[in-house]
Amino acid sequence: MPNFHRYYIPKAVIFITAVTADRMPYLESNADTEIYWETLKSVRQIHPFNLLAYVILPDHFHWLMRIHDSEGNFSKILHSFKRNFTINYKKTHSISSPIKIWQSRFWDHVIRNEQDLNRHFDYIHWNPVKHRVALRPDEWPQSSFSHWYKRGYYPNQWEYEEKSDISPGEEITR
Repeated sequence: MPNFHRYYIPKAVIFITAVTADRMPYLESNADTEIYWETLKSVRQIHPFNLLAYVILPDHFHWLMRIHDSEGNFSKILHSFKRNFTINYKKTHSISSPIKIWQSRFWDHVIRNEQDLNRHFDYIHWNPVKHRVALRPDEWPQSSFSHWYKRGYYPNQWEYEEKSDISPGEEITR
């Protein structure tokens, strides 16, 4: 098993990727994304953080988050979210037997500078197109793209341009 080392830096911006077990589409239906949002709301009451950008796809999600406490421990947040989502999912779907919804681990990356931040914003918002669940970022409702587009972060026509070169960077490519 790989020896991962996570860096907890207070007030840092962190890029997160969490993937479902066996890439099952547990986040595909509107009802299941409602479970996602309700779970996230509850988790944020316990572990406050700012969600700067996000995308939810059927089998994974990405966040850009900032934690304002003195620890900066995003692992606690992800553990709480994944655990509580599983509990809420099982309850909603009347599942009493054990079920594994999430891969055991998640991927994180500490944002280093403005260029790194911009690259991850673009990666998150282009992700529905990359995974062929939408033709343009503005067509995917489970994303913060529209929020940032309306505020002028993205230029007009950005979503019509080919973005095959967008990647989160060498350091997080698998």
